[in-house]
Amino acid sequence: MNSIQDIKPFLRWAGGKTRVANFLEEHLPPNFTNGNRYYEPFLGAGSLFFRLNPINATLSDNNKNLIECYKAVQEHPKLIAKYLKQHLSNNCKDYYYKMRDKYNDSSPSIVKAALFIYLNKTCFNGIWRVNKKGQFNVPYGYKEHPSLPTRDGLVNLSNALSKADVVHRDYKDIIKYAEKGDFVYFDPPYPPLNGTSYFTNYTMEGFDKNDHAELASLANILDKNGCNLMISNADIPFIRSLYEGKFILHELDVIRFIRADGKRYKVQELVITNY
Repeated sequence: MNSIQDIKPFLRWAGGKTRVANFLEEHLPPNFTNGNRYYEPFLGAGSLFFRLNPINATLSDNNKNLIECYKAVQEHPKLIAKYLKQHLSNNCKDYYYKMRDKYNDSSPSIVKAALFIYLNKTCFNGIWRVNKKGQFNVPYGYKEHPSLPTRDGLVNLSNALSKADVVHRDYKDIIKYAEKGDFVYFDPPYPPLNGTSYFTNYTMEGFDKNDHAELASLANILDKNGCNLMISNADIPFIRSLYEGKFILHELDVIRFIRADGKRYKVQELVITNY
């Protein structure tokens, strides 16, 4: 691993792993070294990637807008910092909705990437949700003083990302390249805990039970190929049935926003490993 002081994720993301990064780090594969490649195919906020800062990594997500933002931070951190400073000075409810409309009408660019970060930091609970047209539609979160990444912070993030291949690809396409000894961390969108759970669409396609079952099948193949696997998921009977008897299930309690009332609730999650 390669350390960068105080490097932290620059996005808020539902199910983000910043608060449990220590637990994840304690359960890393014992034989994982810088000579092996790190894969994170459900990137989200990238909490574990930024904590480990590996020198060889492949990062991917099926959310095209998210990956375009990562690439912009990777290549143009100082310019993004300039735009974020402007957004911070103008932040208010009316400005938010104007920028949300501008974002939805924009083509991929550095300007749009900065808007992505601004909207993410000022929307309700840091939720990513799109309508059927693929337009971001989360309301204003009434954060008068949002914590936007600084210029120095973005440069540090860019340095970490410079050692990674950042691609917009489905996870099934990415893991084909994982080899023996590589470390693959799966953090898919979780299935509902119950009928009142609050979940969002990270992509227009969503991620259902069939997708989770397919992920478990592919995890078995990677295991047979000698890859080191870590999977985060909800602790519910359905998920347990996919992995029990084949993998090691570690339990942990976390605090999550799981309902639309904006309150935090304690829930139990699983960290699943094959080592």
